[in-house]
Amino acid sequence: MRMALMLIVFKTGHLDIALEGGADSPLGKLVISAVYEGGAADKHGGVVPGDELMAVNGKILLDATLTEGQNALARAWNSGGDWIDVVITVSPPKDYEDEV
Repeated sequence: MRMALMLIVFKTGHLDIALEGGADSPLGKLVISAVYEGGAADKHGGVVPGDELMAVNGKILLDATLTEGQNALARAWNSGGDWIDVVITVSPPKDYEDEV
């Protein structure tokens, strides 16, 4: 069973995540492929590789390409405010490479 979560990630330094996939890819969704040590997502602790990125600051990303997802994250991170809202679907733990 997969569960969607809304997370509040405070803007400290850089977000430091990598995305893969997109609606037009074989994955069919935006997937977090890496969370880099020391970044805001890593400090938050709730974002892990394999999670599906569903929305950022209210912008739904279910049909977004990789570029659209990356741009939405960058716009949210560089906009005003002290945090961004991220909605993810938590996938069961497994090796991310299994999904590619």
